Amino acid sequence: MSDSGGVLILLLIELVGFWLIIYTAVRAAVGHALDRVKPRLVAEARTTPEGVHFVVTNTGTAPAFDVFVRWSARPTGEALAYTPMLGLNGRLEWAVPAEAVADETQSVRKLELDWTGGLDPSAGRQSTTRAVLVPSRLDAAS
Repeated sequence: MSDSGGVLILLLIELVGFWLIIYTAVRAAVGHALDRVKPRLVAEARTTPEGVHFVVTNTGTAPAFDVFVRWSARPTGEALAYTPMLGLNGRLEWAVPAEAVADETQSVRKLELDWTGGLDPSAGRQSTTRAVLVPSRLDAAS
């Protein structure tokens, strides 16, 4: 009887040990992604007959504050859009009017997204560049 009890305890200890090893390995591999509380801003552009409709969506796990959107190659003072806060799954939308052009082509333009992660100004600003496909008529309008 004591022999089977000892084997059962030894088996239980080994099972817990293996579980701890596997849990630690998985946590080390993906734990940083699970613990990240950070905004993730995604930009889209859609062509309409009147111009180009832009949408920036926050698909991250935290709100973004003091969000500015600018063309990447332009001076920092020329903002296309601004919002004081872009919450989780929040959308910032705006349109740039531009008349249709004959033989219109598409081009890739870059948007610079600039925000802070909190209300505290000492947290520092973060930025990212997102590429959008826009029609050539936008080059003439901007």
